[in-house]
Amino acid sequence: MRFNWFYGFILLFFLGMITVNLKYFRGFGNSSVGVTYSKGFKINADKSALIKTIAVVPGQQVKVGDLLVELTSFNLDLELDKLQNRITTLKAEREEKSKLARAEIAYIRADLGIEIEKINMNIIQTEAELSLNKKLSNEFSQQEMNEDNPLNKKIEALKLQRMRYEEAINIKIADILQETDTEERLLDNQVILLEREYNMHLAEKNNLRKVAMVDGVVENICVKPGEQVDAYSELLSINPIHPTTAVGYLVGKKDPLPIGSEVTVKSYENPRLTVLGKVIGYGSVVSLPEILQKSTAVTGFGREFFVEISGQNDFANGERVLIR
Repeated sequence: MRFNWFYGFILLFFLGMITVNLKYFRGFGNSSVGVTYSKGFKINADKSALIKTIAVVPGQQVKVGDLLVELTSFNLDLELDKLQNRITTLKAEREEKSKLARAEIAYIRADLGIEIEKINMNIIQTEAELSLNKKLSNEFSQQEMNEDNPLNKKIEALKLQRMRYEEAINIKIADILQETDTEERLLDNQVILLEREYNMHLAEKNNLRKVAMVDGVVENICVKPGEQVDAYSELLSINPIHPTTAVGYLVGKKDPLPIGSEVTVKSYENPRLTVLGKVIGYGSVVSLPEILQKSTAVTGFGREFFVEISGQNDFANGERVLIR
């Protein structure tokens, strides 16, 4: 009887080992075990600058958009002022050229307009004289007078002269407008280029104000207010509160899912905690993390695969999950 109980105990222990192995290493059916993972990220200076203020302390929890560090750059502010002054000057110069062109056009219209008025007066006087002659003359027919009278010739000549003056006005105005338009276009192009450069520097200045891009906890602060830092210097580091990746392990002969496949990531401790994910890549065969090795003395191995999950979840970093 003792012998039978001993072998029965061995059999139950062996079955238990198989069950644990299937549950924690091989998963269930198409499932795989995994661990949530979130890599902390560093906030670096984009360029050489002076630390103006530090708005957080190590261990502080921050939300998206919270101010972390504010920097300032004297050279950048000076460059922005120079560009703004240059843009203002060019715009004023363009306006002055436009006013000057309008003044020149008005002068030409007034100057040549005087000559046109003289011609109009001559035409009126000549037409009046012609009309008077028609009334006093009874020797020729109207048709003969219109053809032979020198006053008609004079009127035609005056009208032709007036037309020439009007053409001269239009030509001069067209020349002024063309020249002014060319100069204004050149100024406009210079303004556009300077505004692009200004906006680029303005974006650099805005980047001197570092804000949290994800909800997280401040880990380390590497600078202090009033300190001059070089470009790409580390300012501080943040650990996200919630993981953005789950690392799964293919144990046994499971076929890998195609990259881009949608999967469900479920918590071991709280099965109701579930989030959708997407397979983004595969790694090498490694030993399972310690958190997955606790259930057995036998070291398990599996091929890593990485699942991207939304940062809007309630998982904890390093939590055991089931990936299906």
